[in-house]
Amino acid sequence: MKGILYYFSGTGNTKWVADRFKEKFQLYNVDIDLAYIQSLEERKTKKYDFIIIGFPVHWKLPPKIVTNFLNRLNNTKENVRVIVYSTQGASSSSASCFVAGCLKKKGYVPSIQISIKMPNNFYFFIGKKYNESEIENLLISVDKKITNIVENFIKGRIVKESNSLIRLQFNKVLHSVFKGRVPKLSRNISSTKDCIKCGLCLRNCPQGNITFENGHAVFHSKCILCLRCIHICPINAVRYRGKKIDQTQKNIIQVLDLNK
Repeated sequence: MKGILYYFSGTGNTKWVADRFKEKFQLYNVDIDLAYIQSLEERKTKKYDFIIIGFPVHWKLPPKIVTNFLNRLNNTKENVRVIVYSTQGASSSSASCFVAGCLKKKGYVPSIQISIKMPNNFYFFIGKKYNESEIENLLISVDKKITNIVENFIKGRIVKESNSLIRLQFNKVLHSVFKGRVPKLSRNISSTKDCIKCGLCLRNCPQGNITFENGHAVFHSKCILCLRCIHICPINAVRYRGKKIDQTQKNIIQVLDLNK
């Protein structure tokens, strides 16, 4: 048996989980190919027995990068099983329910649908900030959860969390409201004169939203607030509302395949 895991990850949380899925499936002699959503124009799923799709939650639902990928994904009549997981700072999210619904319309069979609580990378705007000890304990808990999920999948069991259609419809409304605020919120991102023009943020922005002007990084209007630039800067020169941000993702973000 062989599967493919498609993922989008801004600051490393979703990729960290993807790596754990690959490890756990290997214990059952099941190979998993990892595929970064944005590096793909189109990928045939026919050679895979199942697929996994992982993504962060942006304003209650998946980011546009993920929904665009879902629109490009081939339809199937093969009853291909799917694992859908979201990562977020909250305990649960209906985003996995949303994606599972999209896949079902294309002929896929969502058998695992879960939300995975990960360290909050946007704590300076909303939610809890985790210290190093709390992050370590959270990751241990997530590792155990993925072990159980993989076992359930191998045994053919169905696991569906956050499956409330009422909550999903409500979150669709919230998403549409918040999405309209993103351009305004993204204008709060800036860099200081300490910027060394290493180009790390520019090369790794998923939206190609960063340029160098007047000696430092400038952030434009295509931002989706994935926050990669803030947590990736080697000298922590990226600011939000002029404030220096504690790079709580500095370790997890290293799991990304970055253009260095």
